[in-house]
Amino acid sequence: MDICFISGIIDDYCTDFQEFADRNNADEVIVLLSSFDVDSSGGDGSLNPNSTYNNWNWILVRTKGGKWQHIDHGY
Repeated sequence: MDICFISGIIDDYCTDFQEFADRNNADEVIVLLSSFDVDSSGGDGSLNPNSTYNNWNWILVRTKGGKWQHIDHGY
């Protein structure tokens, strides 16, 4: 059963988020903005059923050359 449907993603590398890198001992930050629809189940209960979320942030950090790590998400 599908719960969320991603309708679009925009990636945006920005040095304005250096505080996330500093707090996580990382060198780089990327913020992914997504829009997605939630079905009638509401997922795990943390999302509103039958709703659309726009510009939802996914914040990832990494040390240069390393793997990206998800550290936060939301508005």
